[in-house]
Amino acid sequence: MKRRYPPVGGTEDVLRREPGMATTHLRACDVPEVRQDLLQWADDNVVRGQRGSGAVQVNGFTDPFLLQSAVRGAEQFFDNDRMTWLARTTGEELPVCAFDVDDLPDPIGFLIWSDDPSAHTETLGRPRAVLWCRAGMTLRVLVLDDARPYRHTREVLGSRADPTWASQVRGSLAGDLAIGFGATIPLNIETEWNEVKHTWAVDLHGRPAKDRYGVGADRINDINEDQLRVIRTLLGTLLLIRQPADARRGLWQAEQVRPDAAARKRLRRAGAEHPDAQVRYITLRQSVRPAPDDVRGARDTAGRIYRHQWFVRPHRRTYPDQDDPTGYSRKWVGSYLVTPEGCADAPILGRERVVSVLRR
Repeated sequence: MKRRYPPVGGTEDVLRREPGMATTHLRACDVPEVRQDLLQWADDNVVRGQRGSGAVQVNGFTDPFLLQSAVRGAEQFFDNDRMTWLARTTGEELPVCAFDVDDLPDPIGFLIWSDDPSAHTETLGRPRAVLWCRAGMTLRVLVLDDARPYRHTREVLGSRADPTWASQVRGSLAGDLAIGFGATIPLNIETEWNEVKHTWAVDLHGRPAKDRYGVGADRINDINEDQLRVIRTLLGTLLLIRQPADARRGLWQAEQVRPDAAARKRLRRAGAEHPDAQVRYITLRQSVRPAPDDVRGARDTAGRIYRHQWFVRPHRRTYPDQDDPTGYSRKWVGSYLVTPEGCADAPILGRERVVSVLRR
């Protein structure tokens, strides 16, 4: 499935984002079951479908067995909402599509974003997960949406839904996710962003991709720009995860999460090869400074009002220490983001630091 356009005939209004539904209902411990559902979808619709006329083609994964093996062998990640926000902010500032082999935390990965990687867009379903796979000097990417809005829309429209759209949605649902779009990205740190968009804006012959639903050139361009924002967030995500794990440098921290006993039992019944595979739960190292509420921003005990966040570089700090003869000891503190109360969505002071802090 190369791209899913928003449906026509009034369906698009039903799909518009509802306030308060940004954060996903999925948890880090759910990642293995979500991945197993995607593997089952690939087996049923891509691999076995090759024998008949109903095979689904995924842009970037023209070899059906590449998609199948990528889902089966992917390392599992979960980004919490603050890491997703920082990755989105970082991606917006990156001047070029600088995907590089060394930026990949693993050659094959499956990641769920806790928050929306494209919060300001209207033309896609809610992107929630991404599968990536290195193939030579390219990165094959499959972005997946939250399936709930599509199921809800089908129920609301019933027989009024466009038949082509309804059939396409039915074939794209993979458990909690729906197939979004695929892309092939060069592993070249000097690739222009428009070159990346070009990979799905044209067909195999270099011609503009067909307007299957008659939404018009402007609408198609909006869709392409929205998809590009998700790829930007993916690059920001990978750059952050690939920071040195040394607590003196990295902005992120991770813990290993396993599915619970009931989930492992369900995975075994579904034929999962590694039902107890762990998930890397990625969080942002952050300092939240409490302060009284103030309509003008956040205020600290000195009466200062903040309207921004900022990064703190690695440094030494003195802590009380009962084991030290002096009663204190100096310890290294890694980079972290300072967020005064009331500034959770405020800009980061010195936006260029969002990129430079990655220390590429």
